[in-house]
Amino acid sequence: MTSRAQRFDADFFERYYGDPATRVADAGDAERLAGLVAGVVRYHEVPVRRILDAGCGIGLLRAPLARHFPGARYEGLEVSEYLCRRHGWHQGSLATFAAEPYDLVICHDVLQYLDDRSAARALANLGRLTRGALYFSVLTRRDWRDAADQSRTDRDVHLRSADWYRRRLRRGFRHLAAGVHLARPLRPILWELEAPWA
Repeated sequence: MTSRAQRFDADFFERYYGDPATRVADAGDAERLAGLVAGVVRYHEVPVRRILDAGCGIGLLRAPLARHFPGARYEGLEVSEYLCRRHGWHQGSLATFAAEPYDLVICHDVLQYLDDRSAARALANLGRLTRGALYFSVLTRRDWRDAADQSRTDRDVHLRSADWYRRRLRRGFRHLAAGVHLARPLRPILWELEAPWA
């Protein structure tokens, strides 16, 4: 049986991030996402000095986040031995990674690779690792059915409902907009129609 660390080898990243015919994301996607996250975070005046990109892959977000948050220290966390050797990321799982809290944590399309128990532990750990803002996205059952390009999207994942994630995220975070959440001790001032709708 192939371990998760072995599964995420050079061939995996070439298929999903290198080859233009099969990749799911590129530098343009990362630039737009970093701009979105930075806009929401700056609007709420969250100071960003340390960034953790959990499940950072090849590091597509590193350069655009550096442009939006000059002077902030970027750290990547990745399970792939191949990428950690190549890029110098921290190697480990979000379910067990321990560090001082970060001002901004990115967890973009990672938790679908974890089983229910590990994913729940990772969500709890996000609460410990985030002192400011969290950007969180994940492939859900509905996304797979209605939105994902199934010819390009990795299907060897654990699909859960959005509510499964929301219930766990609410314990430590307040949702702001577009996948950006604030750590619960922070209390943003939002106009009524800026706040998430029920």
